[in-house]
Amino acid sequence: MKRKISIALCGALLLGMMAGCGGSQASPGESAGGSPIKIGYFGPLTGGSAQLGQAALNGAQLAVDQINEKGGVLGRRLEIISYDDKSSPEEAVKAATKLVQVDKVNAIFGSLHSADVQAAAPVVEESQTLLVSGGTSPTWLQQGYTYLFRSIANANAASKQLAQYVSDEGLKKIATFTSNDEYGTSGADSFKAACEGSDISFIAAETMQNGDRDFTAQFAKINAASPDAVLVWCLSDDMGAVTKQLRQSGFSGPILGPEGYSMPDVLEVAGPAANGVCFAAQYLVYDNPEDAQDEKMRDFLQDYIEAYGAAPESDNACRAYDGVNMIAAAMEESGADHGPELRDAYNSIAGYVGLAGTFSYAGGHGEGIDTMRIFQIQNGEYVEAE
Repeated sequence: MKRKISIALCGALLLGMMAGCGGSQASPGESAGGSPIKIGYFGPLTGGSAQLGQAALNGAQLAVDQINEKGGVLGRRLEIISYDDKSSPEEAVKAATKLVQVDKVNAIFGSLHSADVQAAAPVVEESQTLLVSGGTSPTWLQQGYTYLFRSIANANAASKQLAQYVSDEGLKKIATFTSNDEYGTSGADSFKAACEGSDISFIAAETMQNGDRDFTAQFAKINAASPDAVLVWCLSDDMGAVTKQLRQSGFSGPILGPEGYSMPDVLEVAGPAANGVCFAAQYLVYDNPEDAQDEKMRDFLQDYIEAYGAAPESDNACRAYDGVNMIAAAMEESGADHGPELRDAYNSIAGYVGLAGTFSYAGGHGEGIDTMRIFQIQNGEYVEAE
């Protein structure tokens, strides 16, 4: 019977590390003595999503630094090897290929965008390299891959919470405005599925290309349909501009959306137009650690600010921090740094308390958590919905 990694065990794994054995590492999975364990990272480090990618890389590096301060994993230090995927599926494939074939990393955290994860999935699966991602689209974990895991709840969890909110508020007619990629499409689909069986109707559906900044035609059609609320599901890079223009087009009702609305830059770009937004998220990114209600989050923010001089610009820092810590815990539990044994140990994680909540992967096909909270933006402030 497979053992499950418990809360107590995970804590012990990261505090007391076993002494290493001799030898050198020729490839992932071999006994390696003092050679470092390589954690690969690929994500957007340039372009519109650069701040998201840098926050994730910082979160991963913070986890590595803290683990190394406590003795490393399996008696060895961890190190990060990172590449910029430029928010491009093609670049994601190149980055993943280089990580597994050239750098011979032991495990990977990446990417942040679901389309990039899906593109790189065959590369990591074929190489038997564990990959943990912060991408939220459900679909890339529904295609039979066994080495892919998620360190945040998927879009279905957000959709269920938002659907319940819509029902509770008596909102009947919904319009959708989404990016025309995997992320936007899956978000709209999961929300519609969550609303099945209710008296909610979808009366308009418009899309955008990532990076667009003129939505005049789409919003004219949405307003002509007179919706009670509009679901906005796009990358956070675009969310502020979308929200601002939607308000400028004359729509004054509730705007619904995913966790991207928790990003400080979205609120900055949207300004007062963000008031009335309702979104689902697992956590908020606070500038002041003392504002965090959870002690674990408060400690993380204090450590992050001490390391990087400011609070994270994105919750992707939290996703990467959780992911790398769980990778390390699975390595210590299994005694393996790569391959099927490491995958099976990660898949046996149960009761691990991270920044996002409590993770349990057994039987989840790569999913480890499904809890979300509903927040509203009121007078430029985030308020948890009752």
